[in-house]
Amino acid sequence: MSRWTPLLMDEASLIEMPKLPLNEVMRHAHVVAAQRLKPKELYERWDRQQWSAVDIELGPDRENFHDVLTPGYRKIIGESIATFIIGEYTGLDMLGPIISGSPDEQYSVFLGTQIADETRHTHLVFRLGEEILGMDPDPKRMLAESWTMAAPAHRELSMLEAGIVRDLQQRPLDYAQWLRAVTLFHMITEGVLALVGQRVLVQALRDMELLDGVKTAFTAMCRDESRHVGFGMHALRTGVLEGHHDDICEVLESAVPLVLRIDQESTAVATKTFRQMSVDILRRHMRLIGIDESFQDHLIATASAKADGERADAR
Repeated sequence: MSRWTPLLMDEASLIEMPKLPLNEVMRHAHVVAAQRLKPKELYERWDRQQWSAVDIELGPDRENFHDVLTPGYRKIIGESIATFIIGEYTGLDMLGPIISGSPDEQYSVFLGTQIADETRHTHLVFRLGEEILGMDPDPKRMLAESWTMAAPAHRELSMLEAGIVRDLQQRPLDYAQWLRAVTLFHMITEGVLALVGQRVLVQALRDMELLDGVKTAFTAMCRDESRHVGFGMHALRTGVLEGHHDDICEVLESAVPLVLRIDQESTAVATKTFRQMSVDILRRHMRLIGIDESFQDHLIATASAKADGERADAR
């Protein structure tokens, strides 16, 4: 391919994905969200963008990971893969209650595609854990091993996720509670943490002519997650218009300090760079769904201060 356009990202095959400009790949979620596509349109994109997790060749990546990469690069890539092992599997747990509580038939149709995506992603990251990192192939043991590699703030975010999902399971028809779950999963977990995690990995691989299988895996997942984030922005924008601004903000006030602590606890990139990525993405999302600018400023300031204070207390 001699010239890159957004259309190529949308239509790229697995073979073409390692050749796409990686910085543009990481912009894709923002491009899709800004189009304000409706669930039916997002479903149609999903129908055109199918791929197979078993078709990605990882053999050469395994050899290069262990024999060519420096210890520093192995650490960055290993931590990134471990984080996605936890995140993709957690997505399966959260999506069941979210689809059960869906307030709209078109929402349910799209969320069915997202469950299929998360299942495919989970299978793929399990492959990465086993075939690239040499982790135990048993999913339970792999998840436990990945957990020891994750930032400590992930544990607190997981508890927050578990509580919100439990409340939704108890009140599946509570629209406000459904919006809280979508805020945490689609806007925070998928829309901030996953996007930043992908950017960290892309930054590490940017100048390498290696690990085409890993590049393909994360580019394919990134394209899928662009649809997921686009759906979340649509659902939350609708929720704000229907009077649930404060319900969404309540979740953000609990989750964003943990996101910024995860940024600080990661060793992959400089703390300031990592935090700025998250803040920039979060502000873009909040503007898209209609969150008050005064709350945006308040949230970023207080979350930053809280994250810094909690990290200091933990030392």
